[in-house]
Amino acid sequence: MLRPKFNKLSPIIILMALSMLVTPALSASLPCNVKLEFDSNSKGSVANYVLTLQLKNTTGRTISGASVIYMDSEEKQLGNTLLNCSSNSFALDETVNPGSYGHCISVLQKVDGAFLEAFGSQKWTEIVNTQLEALNAIAMCEVLGFAY
Repeated sequence: MLRPKFNKLSPIIILMALSMLVTPALSASLPCNVKLEFDSNSKGSVANYVLTLQLKNTTGRTISGASVIYMDSEEKQLGNTLLNCSSNSFALDETVNPGSYGHCISVLQKVDGAFLEAFGSQKWTEIVNTQLEALNAIAMCEVLGFAY
């Protein structure tokens, strides 16, 4: 009587165990970094500090984002954010299919033209460089979960 029930449940148990082993991106420390990208808006120049991460979707579902904790090289936590992920590295218009690699990004901070108007170009440049130096400490990201 117990054996037929076990035979029915054993494939489910095996699939659950395998799914836990097949999602190494979750809770794994992956290399990530901050890039400085310049743009402009109605106030003038904008400096965007963009956190980037490359990951493989091992979840079995399409993903559109990843929740991460970002850390320095000694794995000291510096912050957290939700990254937008796409299989198209030029635009965030395609979800990342199971088994595919995706490019994940989030703008952590902006320094826009309002600072330039308020403080002048020399101070604006100093602010941009100071923030870049601080954010360049980011070296690793731990994936906490995914957006589907």
